[in-house]
Amino acid sequence: MHFTTTALSALLLALGVSAAQAGATTEVSYATLVGAPITFSELADGAVIDGLLTSGGVQFGERFDGQELAVAKAPRPGAIAQDWFDDLSFGAPLAGLTLLPGAIGANLGVYHYGDADGAAIFGIGPQNSDGSDPSGFGALSARFASPVSALGFQLRDADGGAITLQLYRADGSLIETVDLSGRTDGRYAFARNGGVADIAGFSLTHRDSYYGVSLDNLLLTTAAVPEPGAALLFIPGLLTLAALRRRAR
Repeated sequence: MHFTTTALSALLLALGVSAAQAGATTEVSYATLVGAPITFSELADGAVIDGLLTSGGVQFGERFDGQELAVAKAPRPGAIAQDWFDDLSFGAPLAGLTLLPGAIGANLGVYHYGDADGAAIFGIGPQNSDGSDPSGFGALSARFASPVSALGFQLRDADGGAITLQLYRADGSLIETVDLSGRTDGRYAFARNGGVADIAGFSLTHRDSYYGVSLDNLLLTTAAVPEPGAALLFIPGLLTLAALRRRAR
């Protein structure tokens, strides 16, 4: 009985270390996600979407009811001019995650890149002071048909600026704010630790100048995703268990 209790304590200790060291989500390889991505290939190039968009069973808009839309300014690298961006740092989503579109002409847009990945969507931001195109400078939010445990996406036109991803539960509570600052074009994925399927939606905002940021190949899954390094946290407990077995013999 003493052996069994001690071994169990060792395993629980390993699990406790895992829980203590982990955040709400872990970044994982996009390739580990299971499912078919939403590619937006059905959307016309150059389309401006003034209402809510539904693609692949996911609804897209500018923000959630309860989030306040503000304007943020950031200097354009290498230039005196500033770019203006949508800011959702005020207020919080209300329960139900009801999506709202932006103003007419300042909601969502579509761009076809002419490569194998095809089309992407972006938020249309406030009109820049110098009259430059605000496409890609707006906020982009999404509400899923049912909660998921992991999501992945492709960022397009990202040039290393500040990018923020906020993950929400259906009751409007914040799961985690993921800082994607410094990321460039590529595919990124995040999984809930423990496989909890409670990610019901997200908001994506940024301060990335030049071309703004577009979203492509959104992939959602509730399948188990291996968490990098998680297995290493079990090693102390497993080694202790093996040692105790040898001692018992």
